[in-house]
Amino acid sequence: MSYLLANTEPSTTQSISESTLNALNIDTNGSHFIASLAMKISDWILSPLGLQHSTSAVTWAYAIVVFAIAFIVGYIAKWIIIGAVRHFGNHTQSDLYKYLRQENFFLKLCRMIPAIVFLILIQFTLVYTRSTLANLLTKLTLLYVIYVTAIALSALVGAIWAHFNASRNKRHLPLRGLVQLVRGIICIVAVIIAVAVLVDKSPASLLAGLGAFAAVLMLIFKDSILGLVAGVQLSENDSLHVGDWIKVNGTDANGTVTEVTLTSVKVENWDKTTTMLPPYSLISGSFTNYRSMQVSNTRRIQRSYMIDADSVLPLTPEMLDEFRKIPFMDDFITRKLAQKAAGKVEDVNNSEGLPDGTIDTNLGLFRAYMKMWLDNNKFVDSNSTCFVSTLQQTGGGIPFQIYCFTSTSAWLPYEAMQDTIFEHLAAMLSRFRLYCFEQPSGRDTVIDGFLSPGGKVERVFGMPYPFFNRDASSPVGPENWPVEPKLQSQPSAPSQPASGSGSKQQ
Repeated sequence: MSYLLANTEPSTTQSISESTLNALNIDTNGSHFIASLAMKISDWILSPLGLQHSTSAVTWAYAIVVFAIAFIVGYIAKWIIIGAVRHFGNHTQSDLYKYLRQENFFLKLCRMIPAIVFLILIQFTLVYTRSTLANLLTKLTLLYVIYVTAIALSALVGAIWAHFNASRNKRHLPLRGLVQLVRGIICIVAVIIAVAVLVDKSPASLLAGLGAFAAVLMLIFKDSILGLVAGVQLSENDSLHVGDWIKVNGTDANGTVTEVTLTSVKVENWDKTTTMLPPYSLISGSFTNYRSMQVSNTRRIQRSYMIDADSVLPLTPEMLDEFRKIPFMDDFITRKLAQKAAGKVEDVNNSEGLPDGTIDTNLGLFRAYMKMWLDNNKFVDSNSTCFVSTLQQTGGGIPFQIYCFTSTSAWLPYEAMQDTIFEHLAAMLSRFRLYCFEQPSGRDTVIDGFLSPGGKVERVFGMPYPFFNRDASSPVGPENWPVEPKLQSQPSAPSQPASGSGSKQQ
């Protein structure tokens, strides 16, 4: 019984077979209780099987028992630590703790406790006489510890990033790529340490020899390196935020940026599709960012309405009197006539603050009306540029351009405001004796064929307003068409127009 532990009780040593002690030859100066417990359990397992004299069986049984003890100790420690952390979390309002819980950081950290306990017990028992088995188990345990540590550190980095992004990153800078870079460094360091453990080399020596593979690593991580550089440039220049609306020329990307990583920029397009772009393509090429428009809460309207040049007429006093009935026009015409009588012609930059426009043509007067109508429209931003102009005439007419900014940048209200402006413009053309230019259609050909032989214009529904009778009694739709008389065998003489208080009898 020369292998008994120091200060071991006789009853304890007698219960452990001598073969077990001989197989292990344990140095128990610092682990008397656990080693004795492990030996008892091993002897209890092997004795019924008759394997208590097998050195290999005793050694592996002892290793398995140590592993089970380490697992139980680790489970108890994890239960205590997780319980304490949850109790602490119920009394704190820290956002960082919340994100650590979301990343399961504490659970991942506790996974290394059984491995550490197993590593300590193996070192205290088998390392002196069973160096081969101890070395193998030590390496496997260290690899597991390295893996669990890397996972826990990655979760810690993710929690810190989430806390920073929620509380500090008010501009939504695309810093997620930097988080991925830190995680990548953690993985590379973990792999280097794991290889060093397997080959029994110092990690420093492996890092020194890593320069020989720099070219290969550059090729393997080319996209990551380019993505990192592009992400740093985008962040430094404040060119891109998560949540920005961007449009990338030459691609289908036209929507909101949802994620920026080392290797890709994810854009959710307006048609609910997703476009993935490499970050360096945004640096090497060009893209449009609508963030400033969104921040200003305004959005530009720049559209033209084609005016038929034949409808542009010089104004007469009678026409001016007619146009005075239109909103904003009475005061404008009065003041412009007063300036004209005083010998002032201020159709541009009027000294009295009148909008640009003239009282010489109906188109110039319509320009002034639309400018005043836009200035008094609550949907148009009064602090932004707003003007009404005509562009160079084309074969399709005179482009009548509206340039202004809406009071919101939201998509649906913007479209509704734009529709309201141009619907009002179309409706007011006839009030100024203007009409739009439209290409002739098949319906126009049919109408021309109907009217040329002498057909009645009242029978034509939707006739362009310069030509149809605008009296109150004129028909407005097919339901008011006059009933044609039945055809006679002999054509009747045409009816005479009414004269005086009565009409002639036929």
